[in-house]
Amino acid sequence: MNIRKIKDSDVKPVSLLMMRNFDEIMKKHHSEGIIEKFKAHNTAEKLTQQMFWKDILVVEENNEIVATGAVANFGDQQNPKYSISNFFVKPELHRQGIGKALFNELRNIAIEKGAEIFHVPSSRNAVEFYSFVGFEVDEKQPDLEDEITWMSMKISS
Repeated sequence: MNIRKIKDSDVKPVSLLMMRNFDEIMKKHHSEGIIEKFKAHNTAEKLTQQMFWKDILVVEENNEIVATGAVANFGDQQNPKYSISNFFVKPELHRQGIGKALFNELRNIAIEKGAEIFHVPSSRNAVEFYSFVGFEVDEKQPDLEDEITWMSMKISS
């Protein structure tokens, strides 16, 4: 398993990986309207733009991208809110440790940035995974209309 930063040539396979997750996994847990909204916010073009402001990683096995995830600051410079973003594993490879390895790398990036709390806007199907790696459901839930569960965890170096 090789975990590395995304390159321009990775955008199309990463985008296809995300779309597979929307169609094969997330549609079982989210309304059709929300899935379409997620897809519209995660096109290859938008992923290319995100490469400038997110730390996006990919996981390769046998020269194939099998997972992706990012650290994004959804706050500002004075009040950063370092969060996991665009976290997807190839559907047939769920529960094989790939997500946990990727999460550990993203957590290290957040620590390097000085984060004390790490956040994630979780899809309904991923709450169990994020709980497994140490996140807890937040008291405030600002994105319920988007069927998102915000979770957080305290981190230290």
